[in-house]
Formats: sequence, structure tokens, C-alpha cells
Amino acid sequence: MTQAPSRAVQLLRSLLQVGPLLMLAACGGNGSSSSTSTTSTTTTTAPGTPTLNSATAGDAQAVLAFTASTSGGTATSYTGSCAATGATTRSATGTSSPITVTTLTNTTTYSCTVTATNSAGSATSTARSVTPAATSSGGGTSTTVDTTALPVGTSKIINTVPTAVGYLYACSGTTNPNNPGNTAQGWISSDGTTWNLQTKSIYAVTGNDSWASTFTNTIANAFRKLDGNGLPSHTTGIYKITNETSPLAYQYDQNPNSIKPNTVAWSGLSTNPTVNATPTCLGGGAVGIFLTGARMFAAFDAKGRDARAWEVTDACEGHPQQTGAYHYHSLPKCGLTADVAGQHSAVIGYAADGFAIYGPQGDGGTTIANKDLDICHGHTDTSVTQYHYHTTETFPYTIGCYRGTPITSHD
Repeated sequence: MTQAPSRAVQLLRSLLQVGPLLMLAACGGNGSSSSTSTTSTTTTTAPGTPTLNSATAGDAQAVLAFTASTSGGTATSYTGSCAATGATTRSATGTSSPITVTTLTNTTTYSCTVTATNSAGSATSTARSVTPAATSSGGGTSTTVDTTALPVGTSKIINTVPTAVGYLYACSGTTNPNNPGNTAQGWISSDGTTWNLQTKSIYAVTGNDSWASTFTNTIANAFRKLDGNGLPSHTTGIYKITNETSPLAYQYDQNPNSIKPNTVAWSGLSTNPTVNATPTCLGGGAVGIFLTGARMFAAFDAKGRDARAWEVTDACEGHPQQTGAYHYHSLPKCGLTADVAGQHSAVIGYAADGFAIYGPQGDGGTTIANKDLDICHGHTDTSVTQYHYHTTETFPYTIGCYRGTPITSHD
């Protein structure tokens, strides 16, 4: 007779049968470890402050070129705003640079900013001033300069005395097409004949470096003396150009030079220079000094090309060369007194022959064009009876040759 198992044995057998099922259930039914479902959340941070590189005036509009911040969250939109005392604030929104703010009042000076925005907040750039205007020629006929299609002036750099206006008389041997230089630019047309100032401004060298500028302009015994340390009176972009400080500019120009003091000691500039029948060519290096305290170079680069069209600068249109001398190839966008509507431009600098350089407005505030000037980019008018040069938006931008006799030392 077989003896029945004890109750303890029966209980042990039950546990052995049920245990594996309990373990399977504990593992989620498939032998794997159990998991807890969690929901991840992403925290959006407000965007960093954008850098407003330039505010370019147009007819009743301003083109705001900016660089997005590399810190903070990603902006979903950017708003450009322009405000002026007694005028309606105007705004425009976009997702990238540049932003064009329209329906502005011509001859009114606006303070413009760009604001980056996302769901977490916003950040607004430092303001830049701009005065929109309907451009007119020296004769007073309204003609708008299209800054999206400025003629490239390379073909107008010559080594003989010009016989027509709009040329630049460069001294022989000053440039060499084999010299180092950029080989491609994103703002020059595919056929190389025009360039877009508004697009180029997007690639301006960014930053806000300040300088201890010194500059004096004195006259004694009918001769002018210009002295200083060559540093500009305004802030500049950060040089040298690096991918970290100016990633957009770095795509086209890796200028390794830093801004450094370079003594200006120009003496013997006649306050009543003689207009020569035959002009003198322009060499490399400084051909004038602007009242910002920094040098003016002629409008060609080392390769003999239109420097303003080809070379990358900061928003003030300046950059340093090998010795660190900060200079411009055109009218500085910073550090000078703004023109007054309806009035002749003020003196903004002096060429190495002693003749004064004025801004782009002539008699009655009309905007000067090449056709209003002579072969050296100068003239006389009712407001300024002494011969003088003017800056223009088109090549050669400042002076095309010396109408007077330059001083011997003007580095």
C-alpha cells in the first residue's frame, strides 16, 4: 500500500509548479526585465542676442543684415524694427538675414534693431542708425543707386592717366594678379560684372572691439599736420578673422591680421593745394586719412581688383593689413558726422595731396554721382569753391588719382 504524501510535500510540489509562472509574470510575460514607461521633456531656452552687422539705407527702407547668436536656444523668427522721434515705428519679420524694413520716411534718421524670438523668450540686438533717402545725382535728378547690383570696378583700374570719369589711376607695379587674395565671393555675380552690397553685409566681420584712438588735425603757416596712432575712433569687428568669432566672414576671408597702432605723422599738407593739369597715380598703402583717425587706401586690392567688391570688412567697412593698420577703401560707415538733408556734406578726411574729402552730398544735399566729378573724383561747386574730392557709392568710391601733388611721406 502506497503511503499518501505529507501536507508539507504537497505544498512544496504546488510551489514548484506555480513559481515559474509567477516569475514569468514578474518579467513582463516574455522573460525580460520589467520597464517603467517615462515621458521625456525638452526645455526650450530663449535665443541669444543677435548681432546687427549693418543697416543699409535705401529709398524709404532699411536693409538690416545680422548674425544669429551661437548661444541660447534656436530662434524661430527675427523681427527688424526701426524707430524715430515723431515717426511711426516700422517692423518686418523673417527667419534669416537680411530683413528689409519698408515704408520709412526719407531723410529721417531711424534707430534699428533685430529681435530673435522663440517660445521661451526673445533677445534684441544693439541698435544701428540709418537715414533712408531717395538718391539723386549732382544735377538734382532723382536716380536710385541699386546696391544689389553695383558695378565691379576691376576693369577700370588702369596705369595711364584716365580720359573718362569713374576710373582709378594706379601706379605701375603697385598690384600683381599673382598676389594672394580670395578666389570666390558669394555676393559677386556669376559673370563678375556686378556685386551685391546687401548680400555682402551679411558676411561682415562681427564683434565690438574698442580702441584708444588719438588723432589731431592742426594748421600752422598754411600747412596742415595730421597726427595720431592710426586706430579708429569707433568700434570694429574682431580681427583676426576666425571661424569662432566670424563664421560667415571666415568662409570667404581668413584675414590673419590683428588691428594694431600704426603712427600717423603727415606734415606739409598745403591748405591751398594747386590743381595740376596732369594728375598723379595712386600707389599702395595710405592715400588719405579720414577724420576717424584711420587710413584711407585706394580702391584696389593686392591683386589689382575692386577692393570694396572683393575684400571682407567689418560693418564700418574697415579691416587691417599686414602691419595691423586699420583702413578703408570707401566711405567709413562709422565714426563720422551724418549728412544733413538738403546740405552739402562735411569734410570727412584729407588726401595725401592736401585736398579735402567730402561725403556723398553736393550742393543742396543732392547726391553726387561719377558724372558730376572729374577724372580724379573731385570738382568745385557753389558750397565749396576750392577743389575737393567726394565719396560715392560706386567705384572708385573715394579718389581716382591725385589732382594735387602728394607729400613725400604718407604711409
